Amino acid sequence: MSNDLRELRAAVLARTDRRRRLHVLGVAQEIDTLALRWGADRGQAARAALLHDVTKGLTPAEQLKLCAKYDIVTQSWERTEHKLMHAVTGAAVARFEFGAEEAVCAAVRWHTTGRAGMTLLEKLLYLADYVDATRVFSEARALRALCYEDLDAALLRGLDLSIQFLLAERRAIHPDTMAARNALLTR
Repeated sequence: MSNDLRELRAAVLARTDRRRRLHVLGVAQEIDTLALRWGADRGQAARAALLHDVTKGLTPAEQLKLCAKYDIVTQSWERTEHKLMHAVTGAAVARFEFGAEEAVCAAVRWHTTGRAGMTLLEKLLYLADYVDATRVFSEARALRALCYEDLDAALLRGLDLSIQFLLAERRAIHPDTMAARNALLTR
């Protein structure tokens, strides 16, 4: 691990609680293996994994302060769903506070909803976040295995699982999630 990655890891982990640290390290491990499998830039993958939840522990009020600080225009989705807002603010913090390159910031931005036309790095972060070793939902093992066999099939399955969960909870489905799913089905 390069000194830059060691420094980033220390800085990010200092901002997170114990449970989140275990998840972030799990995502970093998973994305590294996925990056090796699919030929992605491992340095970018590591930075994206370390930064993906950098603002997740913040309160909604703290998230909104970051939006004001970085001139982030949020959709109503992000303002009402704390889980979605951390991806938007996390991408800004990655860019402005950690100097992350655009590909890393985009992966952080789209790791919760996905989007149509996802890059390889965006797909890897979305899936690594979904299936890292801290995830123990019933389909985690099968989805993790699929990530190494057929990346787009795994992404489609992950999106389907997210949509099924949101439907069961009677919650709204973000249009970017539907766009990501539809793009995979119509490619």
